[in-house]
Amino acid sequence: MNQNLEKQIKLSIIIPFYNAKNTLRRAVDSVLTQGYPNIEILLIDDGSTDGSSDIGEKIANTESKVVCYHLENSGLSIARNFGVKEATGDLIGFLDSDDYFMPNCFNNVMKDYHMNYPDIIAFGLSKGKTLENADLFIPAQKIGCSSEEAIEQMFRSKAVDFYAWNKFFKRELFNHIVFPENKLYEDMVPMYEAFRIANKIDILPFSGIFYYQNNDSIVYQSFNSKQYDNVLQRKILVDQVKKDYPRLINLADARLIDGYLSTGFKITGKDLNKKENQKYYHQSKKEIKSIYPKIRSNPELSVAKKLALFLYLINPKTYFILYKKILKK
Repeated sequence: MNQNLEKQIKLSIIIPFYNAKNTLRRAVDSVLTQGYPNIEILLIDDGSTDGSSDIGEKIANTESKVVCYHLENSGLSIARNFGVKEATGDLIGFLDSDDYFMPNCFNNVMKDYHMNYPDIIAFGLSKGKTLENADLFIPAQKIGCSSEEAIEQMFRSKAVDFYAWNKFFKRELFNHIVFPENKLYEDMVPMYEAFRIANKIDILPFSGIFYYQNNDSIVYQSFNSKQYDNVLQRKILVDQVKKDYPRLINLADARLIDGYLSTGFKITGKDLNKKENQKYYHQSKKEIKSIYPKIRSNPELSVAKKLALFLYLINPKTYFILYKKILKK
């Protein structure tokens, strides 16, 4: 790679962390060992209580490319938004503190950037508890995608999807975008917005990041009212797609149904009879019934998912058992 170009293009990698004493150093090292010279790493401490704050400070004191900020515990979105405001790079990337970049990730990204100058570069991922046993998701290469083409890929490809951390962005995109504060499943709407306003998007066929599948993450937690953000964020997405890209509305509706199915699994578990679970079960049931004719005719939904949704409406306990055995990933 041309060294002059490397010096011109600065990367900002934003790593929010909360109680990540066992993985923070690994995450930072995965950036430093890329060998890219013009880089800054912004560690955003979200009020850690396990000693992670001291680890972050120690790293920042010994690594010239690293700076550590300390916030009160406010959530991932606020930490990310803070990092974006402090970032000075031409390109921004996000990394969760229990994940890490794969070797040659930055080399692949920057090689493409200097050839094509896209606004966003997306790449594939490895997902699991260990790299050796990880599932590999590699997207098909697509260079110079329009917003609509790339958004379709986010819907269709598990290797692209609506994640923030398997993409690099021109920093100016975030002049118009913030992560929604105090929400779970916070990636979906900002990623849609970033792709919508981008002029050109490249999708590269390699795994650039290891995503640690943590059973303590929100995906695996028991139900509480905040978990319903999984549905609410998807409903926002449906409204946006309906307005911007009507051709993709079946894909957006199918993504909403996935939200009802996965959230419904949490609602219908052992705590189904709790007041809060009952409230959201009946709310979701009402919402699903209001769009049921559209669901039945949606070609993007498999027969299995249509049947699962019907079962959720009529027999939630059986739905929970079958979802756990068949649909849950």
